[in-house]
Amino acid sequence: MRRLVQGEAAVWALLTCLALGMAAASFGFGITREGGQVGPGFLPLVSGVLLAGLSAATLVGTLRRTAPEQPVEQAERRRVRTLWIVFAMLLAALLLVPVTGFLVAFGLLVFAVSAFVERRRPVPALVVAVVATLVIYAVFVLFLNVPLPGGLLGIGGEG
Repeated sequence: MRRLVQGEAAVWALLTCLALGMAAASFGFGITREGGQVGPGFLPLVSGVLLAGLSAATLVGTLRRTAPEQPVEQAERRRVRTLWIVFAMLLAALLLVPVTGFLVAFGLLVFAVSAFVERRRPVPALVVAVVATLVIYAVFVLFLNVPLPGGLLGIGGEG
Protein backbone atom coordinates (compact mmCIF):
# COMPACT_ATOMS: atom_id res chain seq x y z
CA MET A 1 0.00 0.00 0.00
CA ARG A 2 2.82 2.41 0.78
CA ARG A 3 4.49 1.29 -2.45
CA LEU A 4 1.42 2.37 -4.45
CA VAL A 5 1.57 5.89 -3.02
CA GLN A 6 5.27 6.05 -3.80
CA GLY A 7 4.63 4.87 -7.36
CA GLU A 8 1.98 7.50 -8.00
CA ALA A 9 4.14 10.17 -6.40
CA ALA A 10 7.07 9.08 -8.59
CA VAL A 11 4.97 9.51 -11.73
CA TRP A 12 3.89 13.01 -10.72
CA ALA A 13 7.47 13.92 -9.78
CA LEU A 14 8.78 12.66 -13.13
CA LEU A 15 6.07 14.54 -15.00
CA THR A 16 6.92 17.70 -13.06
CA CYS A 17 10.60 17.34 -14.00
CA LEU A 18 9.77 16.59 -17.63
CA ALA A 19 7.52 19.64 -17.83
CA LEU A 20 10.18 21.87 -16.26
CA GLY A 21 12.69 20.52 -18.77
CA MET A 22 10.27 21.30 -21.60
CA ALA A 23 9.82 24.84 -20.29
CA ALA A 24 13.59 25.33 -19.98
CA ALA A 25 14.24 23.97 -23.48
CA SER A 26 11.67 26.37 -24.94
CA PHE A 27 14.08 29.29 -24.58
CA GLY A 28 16.28 27.69 -27.23
CA PHE A 29 13.46 28.04 -29.78
CA GLY A 30 12.77 31.70 -29.00
CA ILE A 31 9.79 32.80 -26.94
CA THR A 32 9.03 35.78 -29.14
CA ARG A 33 9.91 36.97 -32.61
CA GLU A 34 10.71 40.43 -33.87
CA GLY A 35 7.81 42.78 -33.41
CA GLY A 36 6.56 40.96 -30.33
CA GLN A 37 5.02 38.05 -32.24
CA VAL A 38 4.68 34.68 -30.57
CA GLY A 39 7.76 32.54 -31.24
CA PRO A 40 8.05 28.78 -31.58
CA GLY A 41 9.17 28.42 -27.95
CA PHE A 42 6.11 30.15 -26.51
CA LEU A 43 3.86 27.05 -26.50
CA PRO A 44 6.42 24.76 -24.84
CA LEU A 45 7.12 27.44 -22.23
CA VAL A 46 3.50 28.04 -21.30
CA SER A 47 2.46 24.40 -21.44
CA GLY A 48 5.59 23.31 -19.56
CA VAL A 49 5.01 25.80 -16.76
CA LEU A 50 1.31 24.91 -16.51
CA LEU A 51 1.97 21.17 -16.62
CA ALA A 52 4.73 21.47 -14.03
CA GLY A 53 2.45 23.46 -11.72
CA LEU A 54 -0.46 21.04 -12.07
CA SER A 55 1.79 18.00 -11.68
CA ALA A 56 3.49 19.44 -8.60
CA ALA A 57 0.11 20.28 -7.05
CA THR A 58 -1.12 16.76 -7.75
CA LEU A 59 2.08 15.34 -6.29
CA VAL A 60 1.53 17.28 -3.07
CA GLY A 61 -2.13 16.19 -3.00
CA THR A 62 -1.13 12.56 -3.50
CA LEU A 63 1.34 12.68 -0.66
CA ARG A 64 -1.20 14.34 1.66
CA ARG A 65 -4.25 12.31 0.63
CA THR A 66 -3.12 8.76 1.14
CA ALA A 67 -1.87 7.60 4.50
CA PRO A 68 0.43 4.55 4.33
CA GLU A 69 -1.67 2.49 6.74
CA GLN A 70 -4.90 2.82 4.71
CA PRO A 71 -5.86 -0.21 2.61
CA VAL A 72 -5.42 0.31 -1.11
CA GLU A 73 -8.37 -0.48 -3.35
CA GLN A 74 -8.13 -2.27 -6.69
CA ALA A 75 -9.47 0.86 -8.47
CA GLU A 76 -6.61 2.90 -7.05
CA ARG A 77 -4.08 0.36 -8.35
CA ARG A 78 -5.70 0.50 -11.78
CA ARG A 79 -5.57 4.30 -11.73
CA VAL A 80 -1.87 4.32 -10.93
CA ARG A 81 -1.15 1.73 -13.63
CA THR A 82 -3.08 3.86 -16.14
CA LEU A 83 -1.08 6.91 -15.08
CA TRP A 84 2.19 5.05 -15.71
CA ILE A 85 0.94 3.88 -19.11
CA VAL A 86 0.01 7.43 -20.17
CA PHE A 87 3.36 8.72 -18.90
CA ALA A 88 5.18 6.07 -20.98
CA MET A 89 3.09 6.99 -24.03
CA LEU A 90 3.92 10.67 -23.54
CA LEU A 91 7.61 9.88 -23.28
CA ALA A 92 7.41 7.75 -26.45
CA ALA A 93 5.64 10.58 -28.28
CA LEU A 94 8.32 13.06 -27.21
CA LEU A 95 11.02 10.71 -28.47
CA LEU A 96 9.19 10.40 -31.80
CA VAL A 97 9.05 14.17 -32.42
CA PRO A 98 12.57 14.45 -33.93
CA VAL A 99 11.74 11.60 -36.33
CA THR A 100 8.06 12.04 -37.19
CA GLY A 101 7.54 15.68 -36.30
CA PHE A 102 5.26 17.09 -33.63
CA LEU A 103 1.97 16.69 -35.50
CA VAL A 104 2.44 13.00 -36.29
CA ALA A 105 3.73 12.22 -32.78
CA PHE A 106 0.83 14.15 -31.25
CA GLY A 107 -1.70 12.37 -33.44
CA LEU A 108 -0.24 8.98 -32.56
CA LEU A 109 -0.29 9.87 -28.86
CA VAL A 110 -3.94 10.94 -28.99
CA PHE A 111 -4.84 7.78 -30.92
CA ALA A 112 -2.96 5.52 -28.50
CA VAL A 113 -4.53 7.12 -25.42
CA SER A 114 -7.98 7.02 -26.96
CA ALA A 115 -7.73 3.44 -28.26
CA PHE A 116 -5.70 1.73 -25.56
CA VAL A 117 -6.32 3.71 -22.37
CA GLU A 118 -9.90 4.86 -22.96
CA ARG A 119 -10.63 1.66 -24.95
CA ARG A 120 -12.46 3.32 -27.80
CA ARG A 121 -12.95 1.46 -31.04
CA PRO A 122 -10.23 2.12 -33.65
CA VAL A 123 -12.32 4.27 -36.00
CA PRO A 124 -13.63 6.70 -33.34
CA ALA A 125 -10.13 6.84 -31.81
CA LEU A 126 -8.69 7.68 -35.23
CA VAL A 127 -11.31 10.41 -35.74
CA VAL A 128 -10.47 11.95 -32.34
CA ALA A 129 -6.73 11.87 -33.19
CA VAL A 130 -7.19 13.41 -36.64
CA VAL A 131 -9.50 16.16 -35.37
CA ALA A 132 -7.18 17.00 -32.45
CA THR A 133 -4.17 17.12 -34.78
CA LEU A 134 -5.99 19.34 -37.27
CA VAL A 135 -7.03 21.71 -34.47
CA ILE A 136 -3.41 21.95 -33.25
CA TYR A 137 -2.24 22.58 -36.82
CA ALA A 138 -4.92 25.22 -37.42
CA VAL A 139 -4.26 27.08 -34.18
CA PHE A 140 -0.48 27.08 -34.15
CA VAL A 141 0.64 26.86 -37.76
CA LEU A 142 -2.17 28.65 -39.58
CA PHE A 143 -3.52 31.10 -36.98
CA LEU A 144 -0.49 31.90 -34.80
CA ASN A 145 2.05 31.24 -37.59
CA VAL A 146 4.21 29.20 -35.19
CA PRO A 147 6.09 26.44 -36.99
CA LEU A 148 5.99 23.13 -35.18
CA PRO A 149 8.94 20.74 -35.19
CA GLY A 150 8.71 18.84 -38.49
CA GLY A 151 11.17 16.06 -37.71
CA LEU A 152 12.70 14.05 -40.52
CA LEU A 153 9.33 13.97 -42.29
CA GLY A 154 9.09 17.78 -42.34
CA ILE A 155 5.35 17.77 -41.53
CA GLY A 156 4.09 20.97 -39.87
CA GLY A 157 7.43 22.70 -39.85
CA GLU A 158 6.33 25.70 -41.88
CA GLY A 159 3.46 28.06 -41.23
